[in-house]
This record gives sequence, structure tokens and C-alpha cells, in this order.
Amino acid sequence: MKRPTSSQSLGYEDRPPVAGIIKGSATFADGTVLHFKEYLQLHPTSIRLKYAYQYVTASSSLIFRYDNARDPAARDLPTYPHHRHGHTDLEASAGPTLSEALREAAALVKRLRR
Repeated sequence: MKRPTSSQSLGYEDRPPVAGIIKGSATFADGTVLHFKEYLQLHPTSIRLKYAYQYVTASSSLIFRYDNARDPAARDLPTYPHHRHGHTDLEASAGPTLSEALREAAALVKRLRR
């Protein structure tokens, strides 16, 4: 079975007293890369406070980015602060999980390989 990614990196930074940052990237066989970062509250329960999932071409051109940054351009979207940046547009987004962003990127790689 062929691996969907050709390389991955993952890092964690502790942010005492109760938080941490997970960040990394997944490079797909076609050279596209999904960069991700999540700022998490870890105690008393795990809550994702901030996130960004940015998928780019091999030459670093944006394919999509999901985040919950307080972007003034997204202020009128019903899901604010959650939103999705496309290649040329900005749209509402419920705020996918990292797993969902990885699946979306992998589906795009598969579709383009056909």
C-alpha cells in the first residue's frame, strides 16, 4: 500500500502552566505540504484554543488555509472567527479538525493524480 505522505514532522512546545502547542507538517508524494499548528489548553480538559491548517503547493502557493484568527475580512461570516481561505476566496467554516484537514488534502492529491 502506498503511503499518502512522503515525509512528516511533528513538534510539541509546553506552555506552562496548562497549555501546549502542537505543530508540524505533512509532505505529500506530489510535493504539496500541509502545515499545521494547534494551541491547546490541556488542563482541566483538552480544548483547542487556536489553530491553523495551511495546505500549499510544492512552490508554496496557497491551496487552502483554515484558521480561527480574528481576521477582519472574515468578520461578517456566520462562523467567525472560524474561516477558510481558498486560493482566491474567503468562506465560512465550522473549523475542521487536523484529521479532517489531512483528509481534504489527501483527497486533492488523489484527484489530481487521476
